[in-house]
Amino acid sequence: MGTAHTDHKYELSSGEVQSTTKIEQDEGHGNAAIIRCFEFAMNPQAFRERQPTKQDLFNAHYKGIEVALWKDGLKVLPEVNPRIIFDEKTLRYKIFVGAQPQRGHLLREKPQTLTEIAHG
Repeated sequence: MGTAHTDHKYELSSGEVQSTTKIEQDEGHGNAAIIRCFEFAMNPQAFRERQPTKQDLFNAHYKGIEVALWKDGLKVLPEVNPRIIFDEKTLRYKIFVGAQPQRGHLLREKPQTLTEIAHG
């Protein structure tokens, strides 16, 4: 089993956004969306015996991810599809999920628009 990491700061060196709205036109309307990253170690023996799909891995960790988010006053944002990235060199993988504050919880961080993220 891996460990969940929830308090990471990331620097954006490049990014890709698919939208009909230009980044400069993002005025920050709507609810805040949070991206959380959870990192897990691969079990090399299990991966050799049966290569799990990304869906298998996500399903195996989903309840733990829900609990970790819940502890921070968040819940999974179902409109945002999770993403899994493998690092073959370190035998680790990361699961990125969208989250939103639970009812009655406030964000500690100030939400940023895409423009603010891209241009600092």
